[in-house]
Amino acid sequence: MSAPGVETTIASKAPVSSPRRRQLPTLARNLALAALILVVGYLIIPPIGALLLGSATDTPPGVAPHFTSSSLVYAYTQRDHYASMLLSAEFAACTATLVLLVGGALAWIVARTDSPLGRMADIFTLVPILVPAILFATGWLLLLGPRGGMLNLWAMQIFGLKSAPLNLYSFWGMVWVGALQEIPLAFLWFWPAFKSMNSDLEDAALMSGASALTVIRRITIPLLRPAVVSGWIMFFIYGLGALAVPLMIGIPAGYVMYSTEIYLAVQRIPSDLNLASAYSLALLAASLIGVYVYHRATRDLSRFTTVTGKAFNPRIQRLGRWRPVATAFGILMLFLVALLPMLVLLWNAFIPFSQLPSMAAFKLMSLKNFRAALEYGEAIQALINSVVLGIAAGFITTVLGCTIAWCTLRLKGPKFLLATLDQMATLPVAMPGLIVGVSVLWFYLLLPLPIYGSPWILLIAYITLHLPYAVRICGSGLAQLHHELEEAAAMCGAHWFTVFRRIVLALLAPSLLTSVIYVGLRSFREYSASILLASPGNQVFSVMVLDMWDGGNLNILCAYVTMVTAVLGVMVALLSWAARRFGVKVA
Repeated sequence: MSAPGVETTIASKAPVSSPRRRQLPTLARNLALAALILVVGYLIIPPIGALLLGSATDTPPGVAPHFTSSSLVYAYTQRDHYASMLLSAEFAACTATLVLLVGGALAWIVARTDSPLGRMADIFTLVPILVPAILFATGWLLLLGPRGGMLNLWAMQIFGLKSAPLNLYSFWGMVWVGALQEIPLAFLWFWPAFKSMNSDLEDAALMSGASALTVIRRITIPLLRPAVVSGWIMFFIYGLGALAVPLMIGIPAGYVMYSTEIYLAVQRIPSDLNLASAYSLALLAASLIGVYVYHRATRDLSRFTTVTGKAFNPRIQRLGRWRPVATAFGILMLFLVALLPMLVLLWNAFIPFSQLPSMAAFKLMSLKNFRAALEYGEAIQALINSVVLGIAAGFITTVLGCTIAWCTLRLKGPKFLLATLDQMATLPVAMPGLIVGVSVLWFYLLLPLPIYGSPWILLIAYITLHLPYAVRICGSGLAQLHHELEEAAAMCGAHWFTVFRRIVLALLAPSLLTSVIYVGLRSFREYSASILLASPGNQVFSVMVLDMWDGGNLNILCAYVTMVTAVLGVMVALLSWAARRFGVKVA
């Protein structure tokens, strides 16, 4: 008879609150969701509204609008316009595919194999993110330029050639530079997904006799489909709006890209912001189509969850005889992506003018370029501004992006509101930095707030531009977490906020740190929007780099970036170390 008494005593001490009462109340949930939509809407709707207003008028900002369809008619009736659109689509597709293949392979080698690259590759692949796109393209022009490229000059001397064997001024030259520039970002995109993936399915397939290649093709890649599909779409649209490579390589090669037309419309005198807005509508349509394809491909995310309530230990793939091959591939890519462009920039930082290394050139080396860089305008203040804005944008955008991803994937609310939130948060990916800069500039020139001419307008532009990336990075990591973990905590009486803080955020630590690094460094080197929004006293690093480039101060520019890279490299190393620590903890 004692057993029932014991059972009664235990039952009386058990928690009596139901999981439902521990969940976020419906009213509070809907109010929080509505508030989040208002915040995102404030960031997104004004740029979109300015884009539509500009394309439907022929008047500049601050003037009473005169509505007309002349800009739209001109933009979409010119044959050259469609030729540049098709060329940009080919460039973006080739670049996105190459970026994901190489970046995904590097992330897999680092995160899931016994290659020694795991101790160093993540740091080296982050280094090029510190280098602005303009300077990265400059480095490769100094290497593979048809006239003064160092590699071409060496090849001509060694093999006795009369002309340069390689010409960067070509379509595939643009793809080469564009892809190498974005491979580090693809590495960051895939790394958290590999780190948080349960390897039970892969282990079961290997024990059943499947080869390693079959496991990768039939299990690993399908499980990563949300990250692969969303990553390809993001990099494709980013390739459509890329500007540095089309300007510096495309125009000399005779290729007029779609983003180049937008840039030229803004930069011409007088500036035609209306035509630029009309051009940008095609990028907005491409984004909507891309988001639709993404949702169709990943509408049942439960099929991609690998981290559930059961404990797991990630399996490190032993490459065996393929280990030297994988390591050599990783070292080659690190050399091409990180070391080679940086070495040529470092060399030019110490010499008065560009030339091949020689005994005579070594005698000309000095620190004059570094002194000139420190004394160049607002160079020091621009660096400080960019670091502060990058860190702030990284943390704020990650917090907002993680909240949006959790709401769209976990929150059981009105489907219309959740779909609206997801669509609004994705729209900025279709807007080039130039157009975001123009639209934000228009909006805050009309809005009676003291933001124009201050760092706040740059911060708002950076958050708006990079919000889709934070949402997708956090969403890719969240898709790997099964909801039963949260349900189990709720059944034990945990409050919804406790569940979110102690389970979701803890398991998402690699994705969150990746998002902070990704957004912060992208904000640091963003120049398309910055060039329109920066003002005297509020200069940023990327605009200072562009100013040095326009002034022809190439060697001073190399010295400036060398110093900045050295300082920020320490910060990146610390963040990368923290990411590894969190990754080990989660695993």
